[in-house]
Amino acid sequence: MNQLLIMIFLMVLLLMTAGFLCYYVFTMVMLDAKSRGIKNPRFWSIIATGGQNGGGLLLYLFTRRKTISKMNSAETADFLKLKRKIYCLLAVMFFLFLLFVVVIFRFK
Repeated sequence: MNQLLIMIFLMVLLLMTAGFLCYYVFTMVMLDAKSRGIKNPRFWSIIATGGQNGGGLLLYLFTRRKTISKMNSAETADFLKLKRKIYCLLAVMFFLFLLFVVVIFRFK
């Protein structure tokens, strides 16, 4: 196969996993904010997922440290499932990055 086609395919996969990662982080922050009784959980979810350096997530973590979580067992199970999905997506992104590097240096 052509190197360009392989790189485009890997880039599409990377963008898809990044989109899913953003969605799962958004959902997890919203679930956490609702369980802690923080006002405007959707706003804090958008702030936490926005940006490239994680400043919004840090701002949310500073806001939530003053509250206590009131999750029931079903919400805790959903929270743990979301964490597991995020960990898997991070592993997939790392693997795709390594494949991208291999393709770049192999075809040079």
